[in-house]
Amino acid sequence: MAYAMKYILNVKRFDFLFLFSFILFVAGCTPEGGQYVSDYDLVYTNYSPDYDFNKTYSYSLPDRVIKIDGNDDDDPEYIDKVYSDAILSNLKTNLDAMNWTQIDESESPEIVIVASAFDKSFYYYFPPPGYPGWGWWYPGYFPGYVGGYKTGSILIQMTVPNGAINNEIPVIWICGINGLLQGSTNYIIDRIDRNLDQAFNQAPFNN
Repeated sequence: MAYAMKYILNVKRFDFLFLFSFILFVAGCTPEGGQYVSDYDLVYTNYSPDYDFNKTYSYSLPDRVIKIDGNDDDDPEYIDKVYSDAILSNLKTNLDAMNWTQIDESESPEIVIVASAFDKSFYYYFPPPGYPGWGWWYPGYFPGYVGGYKTGSILIQMTVPNGAINNEIPVIWICGINGLLQGSTNYIIDRIDRNLDQAFNQAPFNN
């Protein structure tokens, strides 16, 4: 699988993360839903079986994590620095632990890491008990209540620039993380760390 040689990614490529968000909604509406915010965290990884992940490689990390907003602007936006730093620090820790070597992108690393993220809000309406959901009510008064939640998604891609064909760069590993954006900054960062660690404990790095 290959993507166009463009590090400002199109939000349409994140459909599976929206599926994660839908799963969060369904789970939260069932009696068996998790008791803690972290119970809804989801980690997805996929990789190219043709690539030898048992070798060591040079790699580069971006300075910031791109914020995906659906716009193909020439000047990308970035997520909050505190979360960006947490994501990139964890990636460096896990990659260095595999004896990979970080170098600057100008030095032509074998692997270029692309990191991006976005958030999405969901709202839903609950009618009062026994209310059929249809009918008339006084202006300004709506029976029932509106609830909602906000999710955050992180996408990490390992790309191989030297393998580019027809201006397309192969993506050899992809990681998608989705969770509820609730709790303190430290709590969210702790969940980011645990979920990224989980990603590196899955195939092909758990051999």
